[in-house]
Amino acid sequence: MRKTPAGLRADASPPPSRLLRRRVARLARAVRERRALELLYGGAWRVVHPHAIGRMGTGRIGLLTWQTAGLARGPGDPGEGWRMFDVARIGATRALRAHFAPRPRGGPAWTAGIGAPVAEVPSRDEALSAAPAEA
Repeated sequence: MRKTPAGLRADASPPPSRLLRRRVARLARAVRERRALELLYGGAWRVVHPHAIGRMGTGRIGLLTWQTAGLARGPGDPGEGWRMFDVARIGATRALRAHFAPRPRGGPAWTAGIGAPVAEVPSRDEALSAAPAEA
């Protein structure tokens, strides 16, 4: 953050590139559609359920996901769990045919790290109550 001539705080991060804007739009669509994705991140493919996307406190754009498969954080990590990805560092994405039910939220600040989400999945209860009843 930097001070503007009027003394107000302004976001010091540069405007996103055209490629980044397109990527954010694709990822936001996947969030709204609750579509599973494969992400190439850090040289490894990961399967994720994207739950929210937006600007993080660092000024960068983050994608909050529930990772279901792929590179683990370390020997004791099963590879499954909440992960925050820096969208600018995502090498490639592939939308999968699978859709997912949202994970339970951990509280009102469940998008920790994302100040104002561009897109986020509804709560699990909302998503399940909106699902069409099977005949």
